Amino acid sequence: MANDYKTFHIYKPTKGFVWTRARVCYFLVIFSLLLMGFVLYVLKIPDQEIPKWFLWIVTPLLCIGGVGGFINKLFPEELKGKIEGKLIFENEKITVDNETFFIKDIKHLEISPNDYEGKKIYRNGFSGMFLQGCNNTLKIRIFNNQERKCFFQIRQPRELLQISNQLNHYIDNYGLLSKEARNHILNYN
Repeated sequence: MANDYKTFHIYKPTKGFVWTRARVCYFLVIFSLLLMGFVLYVLKIPDQEIPKWFLWIVTPLLCIGGVGGFINKLFPEELKGKIEGKLIFENEKITVDNETFFIKDIKHLEISPNDYEGKKIYRNGFSGMFLQGCNNTLKIRIFNNQERKCFFQIRQPRELLQISNQLNHYIDNYGLLSKEARNHILNYN
């Protein structure tokens, strides 16, 4: 059969804090507002000088933040992590980065599709994963309540339709998903 398995790439985010363009823009806006509050309430600048202070302190930072936010909408953020490893859906097992989970041993399966490569979005949140197709999650819980979660990359819209045979097999033979959950996974955009 041609659709016996489907492979996706796994995305591994960088651990710890990472500066993304969105975080820089938010930082500039918040910093400019805090700086203006400092000028008004701590330095107690007279009212007639407030427009001059506002012009010199807040306006450049807000402009930089606004331009950065606009750029963030047009161009994808560079990934702050690595795409390495494979996620393979098969009828009787799911392989996550060389770790195999047999379907008969899985207690709960959850797939949350959110993004595909090049998808137009209105804001690129803190993580910087959007627009690269990497904000899609798979959660597997086996019977001893160990849980495995991974992010995976979807390169094309509707690419998850290629695992419809596997999802139907998981529903019909193991009851891992409801038909509503399957429909949500396959019609996510």
